[in-house]
Amino acid sequence: MDRTPIKRAAALALAGLGGGLLTLGLAAPASAHAALTGTDPEDGATVAEAPAEVTASFSEILDEASTEIAVTDPSGAVVDVADPGYDGDTFIQPMLYTTPGEYTLAFRVISEDGHRVDDAISFTVESIPEGLYAPGSEPATDATTDAEATAEATGPATQEASSPEAEQAAEDSNTGAALAAILLGVLVVVVGGVVLVKVVGRKGKEDES
Repeated sequence: MDRTPIKRAAALALAGLGGGLLTLGLAAPASAHAALTGTDPEDGATVAEAPAEVTASFSEILDEASTEIAVTDPSGAVVDVADPGYDGDTFIQPMLYTTPGEYTLAFRVISEDGHRVDDAISFTVESIPEGLYAPGSEPATDATTDAEATAEATGPATQEASSPEAEQAAEDSNTGAALAAILLGVLVVVVGGVVLVKVVGRKGKEDES
């Protein structure tokens, strides 16, 4: 039996399979390039109010365990934030803030096919809502400010509405000062009279001599 047609068919099948594998091998690197496709807020944006979270989306599904994220504040200090959440090709990073200014979110993500992406985004916040301050970064409480404002507003009224005891003490103080002035004046007059008497007496004795 002539087996040549069978060998030819097997060779063609292997060639076809090899071509298919070659095609897959060439296509795999092209599809393995995970890329950043969008963020919220956008890189370089300025927002009036700091967002509670930042999201970044990629062209590939992310390997959650391999993802690394670091957040730095306007001074360059690292902000201690909670672990990110994931939704397929997107990570969701909860945020905390220390002061208004520019924040940078640097990340290293690895897609499920093993491709790594190192990148960063920056955005500027003009104000920070209550509850989004990092521990130890909260501004002075409103109670302190209100107390200072109340003290300034009620200062003159408090002085005008002073107690009767305070008014009596002030009156006694004024009376004492007046008496002291009178006594000082009398003392000056007495001393002046004594000096005058001595001078006149001495002059009289000189005239008699």
